[in-house]
Amino acid sequence: MDNLTFVQNVLIFLGLNGVALLGLNIKKNGKYISFAATLIAAITFFAMLFSRDSFTLSELFSLEGNKILLLKIVSVLNVLMILINGYYSLEKVKNSVLMSYMFMGGVFLLGANDLMTFYVAMETIALVGYALVATSDLENSREAAVKYLIQGAVISVIFLLGVAFYLGATNGLTLVGATVVNQEFYAIALGIFILTACFKLGAFPFHAWIADVYSNVSSGNLATNFFISKIIIGFKFITLLQLLLLECDPHFQDILVMIIQWIAVMSAFYGNIMAVVQGQFKRIIAYSSVAHTGYMLMMICLNPDENLEKQLIAYLVLYSLTATGVILILNQFASLNKDKDGRNILKSGFYRNKGLSIMLVIFVLSLGSIPLTSGFSMKYMLFTNYFREGFTKEATSIFISSIVGLAYYIRFVSDLFTEDEVAMKLPAIKTRFSESLVHVIILVSIFTFGIAPSLFLGLK
Repeated sequence: MDNLTFVQNVLIFLGLNGVALLGLNIKKNGKYISFAATLIAAITFFAMLFSRDSFTLSELFSLEGNKILLLKIVSVLNVLMILINGYYSLEKVKNSVLMSYMFMGGVFLLGANDLMTFYVAMETIALVGYALVATSDLENSREAAVKYLIQGAVISVIFLLGVAFYLGATNGLTLVGATVVNQEFYAIALGIFILTACFKLGAFPFHAWIADVYSNVSSGNLATNFFISKIIIGFKFITLLQLLLLECDPHFQDILVMIIQWIAVMSAFYGNIMAVVQGQFKRIIAYSSVAHTGYMLMMICLNPDENLEKQLIAYLVLYSLTATGVILILNQFASLNKDKDGRNILKSGFYRNKGLSIMLVIFVLSLGSIPLTSGFSMKYMLFTNYFREGFTKEATSIFISSIVGLAYYIRFVSDLFTEDEVAMKLPAIKTRFSESLVHVIILVSIFTFGIAPSLFLGLK
């Protein structure tokens, strides 16, 4: 009966979003119909998640424990982003509909227990991602979407090659309880899965798509990428690879762990160094994302543990929330500068909207890991785990790279308080209620997890 409830809610979700797609073609009231259908679908699915702590559909799909916890959080964020997009603009309503399909792909990716379900769910997220980039109204968005699509298609083919090696290594496609009969094939399959994870999360040197995509996509769509794609794909790949590495021959396991360590350290340094020299804020966020991917990739090297999963969820969600807050505020500043994305958009920002500027300062300082913010407590959590497991050199290197990253976060702050006569004469920045609500939620999260993380994560 509970499984039937899950299936029914999935069908209702898809049906309502089908109505939303059809509503987009209605001239007068179409956007209102689409908005209402999308919002009702999201709220209905969110309500269903609280009926049980687990859902299972044969051996192919299961949601339980920390997966349900993560899905509840992301479903709340899904509802919030639909409300932020609102119903005033047809383009934003379209984005909300696309975002809903990305969310459903994330649901099945999170619960996938076999590689075919995993692949289809992952490609659903990817296809919607391509569409979100292509539908942006920025000048080079189509070019960025094509580059993203081509590189994504190549990775998709390589992933299928990994699936073939996995099939040869285990005589099946199940990700749970598989028996390895060929360690050489198994190691190759895991290597390809690691490569896929690095591309999807934007780790060096598989990050070539990320700067173009981030700089040529609208801010709302970029925020969607953070809180759905980044959170769910990051959690699934990291926890899955932790489990799969346990079945690997110790010799091959050491080689794969070493590769992950090198990628993590290089991503942290490359991302932070490249962010320092960028002139556009979206590209700064893009390379900051590369660095943060390096920070969390090291978690693949740790043994799977329920508390570690909660800490990974906290890191992914809080980083994504904070980065989303930065993006949304930057978008508000850019709207008064003909949507240009450069350092000039923040000049004298404090004198045009003090509250918004102070929140932006707090958000970027959290990303820069200043004490009493969630950014500091999350990085402390990561580095404590790495040092405890003996990854001293790697953790030290990543820590040094994070200090380099402070340079570009301080740039945000300095620009806000720069006194520029022309910029100070620009109109005051106005904030909608829905945007203010999201800013407050992020602000509370930053200080709650920054001051008392042990209340939620069991840290010692």
